[in-house]
Amino acid sequence: MSDQYFKFIEFNPRRAMRGAEAARVEVDQDGEWLWMSKRDIKANMKDFGAHPELQKALDAYGAFA
Repeated sequence: MSDQYFKFIEFNPRRAMRGAEAARVEVDQDGEWLWMSKRDIKANMKDFGAHPELQKALDAYGAFA
């Protein structure tokens, strides 16, 4: 498992309805965050392993569907 930091912050359904990245994930302990798509999340899981916070972000997309 990598030492990469991830923290799921929120899921924005309005962004998802527009087809935009909708999962906001903190990627740095200094507070830097990114909007991520399902594809982004899966790519990070492939690179860094099945991090529980990435799984939460991916699950949020499933709850939206």
